[in-house]
Amino acid sequence: MYTIKSLLKKAVNLLREINTGTEFLDAEVLLMHFLQVDRVRLIVDSEKSVEPSIADQFLHAIEARKSGKPVQYITHKQEFMGMELFVKEDVLIPRSDTEIVVEKAIELIKSREKPIIIDMCTGSGAIAVSMAYNMKDAMVYAIDLSDEAISCCKENINRYHLNDRVTPYQGNLFEAIEKLDLKGKVDMIISNPPYIPTSDIESLGINVKDFEPHLALDGGTDGVDFYRAITKQAPKYLKNGGMLVYEIGYNQGQEIVKLIQESDFYENVEITRDLASLDRCVSANCVGMRK
Repeated sequence: MYTIKSLLKKAVNLLREINTGTEFLDAEVLLMHFLQVDRVRLIVDSEKSVEPSIADQFLHAIEARKSGKPVQYITHKQEFMGMELFVKEDVLIPRSDTEIVVEKAIELIKSREKPIIIDMCTGSGAIAVSMAYNMKDAMVYAIDLSDEAISCCKENINRYHLNDRVTPYQGNLFEAIEKLDLKGKVDMIISNPPYIPTSDIESLGINVKDFEPHLALDGGTDGVDFYRAITKQAPKYLKNGGMLVYEIGYNQGQEIVKLIQESDFYENVEITRDLASLDRCVSANCVGMRK
């Protein structure tokens, strides 16, 4: 029978065979999940025995991790903006980079009363749910093409009791809400769209290219397809002075700024950098159609 300590040691040695660089962290997170304890208990109870059935489940999960499967798809959990979100396969795992975008969006919109927000390409609902959770009077429409994403988003809406303020819609971008009375009434459109150029996907890490949904990654030949579509249609929905907020790839800042400026519908275009000083967010104010 394994102890917590010996089970962790075995797991770390197995994961070192593929050199993830996060062997000990991955093993700890997975064992905490199966034992339903925190890290303090892992340390304090390190000499305690682990039930064989739990040890078997854990080692099976370690084998899945060895194959490249992300820890989040095994535990169905991801921390985001201080919240524990439900995630599952076929839905993009929320990243900490996206927190920079949410924080910027909240800063931009916090002075508005009862803001109406559209989260385009919502995925797990990380942006929609965290914005509604942190802005108690916001009304958020969460849109995604994927059945799995909408299902995951609904789970997170329910988890944080936001059914009255976050509404998911399935469909292709603005087609999903075209029958709603939202044109000219929206305070903010925020999006973390697919932005990886098609040809770059195969060069991504195995945990991404083999496990995360390409639908949520593939931004077209140059990675900018979704930015073009959203930037073009957003002014129909945004109020005068309404805000467009994008998460972007680290090397896309100037390209997205140029795209927005050339559309002639926006002003105050701004890039926000992440903690690594890389371009991460582009925001702008809609001024309506100019003649």
